[in-house]
Amino acid sequence: MPMKDDQTSEGVFGADEVKPVSVMEADSVTLTPDPAKIQGFIKLQWWFGDTLIAQTRKTESSIEYEDIFRDRLQLDHQTGSLTIKNMRTKHSGPYQLKIDYSDTNPSYIEFKVTVKESPFVDAIEFVMKTESVTEGDPVTLHVPQIQGDELIVWRFGDEGKLIAKHDLEAKSSPLYYDEERFSDRLKLDQTGSLTITNTRTTDSGFYTVKISSNKPTLYKRFTVTVNGE
Repeated sequence: MPMKDDQTSEGVFGADEVKPVSVMEADSVTLTPDPAKIQGFIKLQWWFGDTLIAQTRKTESSIEYEDIFRDRLQLDHQTGSLTIKNMRTKHSGPYQLKIDYSDTNPSYIEFKVTVKESPFVDAIEFVMKTESVTEGDPVTLHVPQIQGDELIVWRFGDEGKLIAKHDLEAKSSPLYYDEERFSDRLKLDQTGSLTITNTRTTDSGFYTVKISSNKPTLYKRFTVTVNGE
């Protein structure tokens, strides 16, 4: 049950120190304050921008804000550490910890978090599959059943060039890249499967997909061969 508190919109505080933090999309990050800073605290509050997202009073903790952080936040009421799981680029920004003491003014620590695009992963981690199609015909690269809150990232070629991306949790439209090569011939559906229409021999090659959620990340690789007519 959330703790009762005077949750005023105090905005972004002037932090005593700022710590840069970088994390890859779909990974987790733990923001940990210096133990010396939290000695003798009576209350800790974590803010994302001007929104209170979590707080603790030593014996009990509460998550105050869900929305974009749904099922992602974990607050350690002893160390004051805040863990954010399954990060997205929308979680980039300033995270400030306000530390209240009984006998002195509050302290403020800011973590400036940058969430970077999910990187290409070495092929050894992939489940492999082969697809063959005649030039001009469509081909669909199917992925396992999904729950509806995953981040789907498709890449092409040995260099792992980003070609399509869909954040199902955000309920937004898929994003497509490399228009010069595929020119409106890609379709990413709600299942995460990728269809290539009007295939060309130049579409032959490796296609890799990374499926991220609160569950273990899944990787799959397709070897596609487009045969000339």
